[in-house]
Amino acid sequence: MLKTAATALCLILGLAAAQAQDSSGASSAGPSAAVPPPAAADDALPPPIACTFEKVFVCESSGCAPSSELGTIDLPARFLIHFGEQIIASVSDDKLPHISSIQSVIGDGDTLILDGNDNMAAWAIELSPSKPEATLTTLAGGKVLTAFGTCKPAS
Repeated sequence: MLKTAATALCLILGLAAAQAQDSSGASSAGPSAAVPPPAAADDALPPPIACTFEKVFVCESSGCAPSSELGTIDLPARFLIHFGEQIIASVSDDKLPHISSIQSVIGDGDTLILDGNDNMAAWAIELSPSKPEATLTTLAGGKVLTAFGTCKPAS
């Protein structure tokens, strides 16, 4: 136990020293490897997008069937995707806000795919900044949920 506490203390002190060095500008070798470099000007993030999903199918080993809700959210389900904050926000039926972190965004041409996981559920969204169609897929508890909807710039 003492060895674990001593190791944790050394890690904390090392992190504090590294942060102090970064904030003082003492290192002239460039940014720390732990801090990603700032995005280039041509890598501008898309503005926030508002998505509405109106058609949902839930599939399990016995087959697929339409659903009237997306998880715990009645249809139409609405989401805000904020690329700068790397989050997806929604409100459940009990009016509690829910935020899920975007773990990665990949793009090819006019298609973006976002993914993440939340409470033992994995999810992915495919959308286009210039076209309204969007698809959301989640995997959890032996079920696959696929939702179809539209996205537009958030106002």
